[in-house]
Amino acid sequence: MHLLLGILGLTTLATARYSINIPPTLYTGPITADYLTPSLDQSDLDSPKLSHANASTFDWWHFDAIGIENPNASVAVTFANAGAEGYPLDMLPPGNLTTPLPGVPGHSLWAHIWVTFEDGRRFHHVQAVDSARMHGSGDSSVAIWHGAGGWMGSEEGYEVEFAVGDVESGVNVTGGISMERITSSHSRCSTASNFSSALGIGDSGLGWVAVMPDAMAMVDVTVNGERLRFEGYGYHDKLWSSRPFTSSTKSLQRGRAHLGLYSVLWLSYTSESSPNQQVVSSFLARDGESVSAGCADGSVTIIAGQQQTEGGLVSGFQVGIPGAQVDVAADNEERDGRGTHLRWNGRARGILEGVDEEGGAIFERFEY
Repeated sequence: MHLLLGILGLTTLATARYSINIPPTLYTGPITADYLTPSLDQSDLDSPKLSHANASTFDWWHFDAIGIENPNASVAVTFANAGAEGYPLDMLPPGNLTTPLPGVPGHSLWAHIWVTFEDGRRFHHVQAVDSARMHGSGDSSVAIWHGAGGWMGSEEGYEVEFAVGDVESGVNVTGGISMERITSSHSRCSTASNFSSALGIGDSGLGWVAVMPDAMAMVDVTVNGERLRFEGYGYHDKLWSSRPFTSSTKSLQRGRAHLGLYSVLWLSYTSESSPNQQVVSSFLARDGESVSAGCADGSVTIIAGQQQTEGGLVSGFQVGIPGAQVDVAADNEERDGRGTHLRWNGRARGILEGVDEEGGAIFERFEY
């Protein structure tokens, strides 16, 4: 955390594309949203996409990593600027489903962290954040969610740090994720040879960009005195909405896998207003080079079922995109208090460009 604070202080001395203090309270007036990026620079991809956060909008930055040797091991962190109405993530501590966090009516800044250990045990914590600051200049993206963590990013990769908890709750989580880029950024209708600057998804105010679809990752996290370290594959994306997400969305599914030399990414979205129209995106890369990508109707299939593993049958999914068929075993499942947000991580195997490969995957679904 001290490293990020120091770097943020130094970078603001230079010419900045933006240097923003984000208030911790919700805005009560109208807002505007951006769904086009002027460049592939990290500062533009990571920039806030909403002019403000009000009660029915959200703007978040998500990072995660899954273990190479044991895909049970995973860490995910989301930094958010959001209101309670329509925000898809719990703003309540796990196990407390009726009482809001103390002292934060109208609060807008949040940090979430999920950890799964190698033996399958799970941990989730959400914390209100006092203030946030972001700086972007060219290929540099730096942010601090004060009292929770932040990141420093460039085209080469990201350093993510977090320190959450307090004495009263008995929660103390510290650590970080170090990511080194494998693949280039991806937006919904990007192709293998061309990045699309249009970041909107559907017609309900949702935006998305996979800033770093795949990366080598080093994770070191301590949860209430228990340390988890692993080498893995990392991911960073950005998601935002100018409308109430929970009432305008029927389903949003997004996931990614790394198998052998292959990086796989998929997204499927249906809105409440057009429940029979599936909006999709896919990305396949081999050894860091794009093989296929696109958003053609029907090009992504996600079928729930059971997967055969060494330990027997487990629930899972069959994911199909151009050039790849991947079976994902849902070895670990994390469900929010409302049951509308589910996150899985586990083993993956598939046929990619005719090659059999194995690896790990993280898969997430919001359904209403």
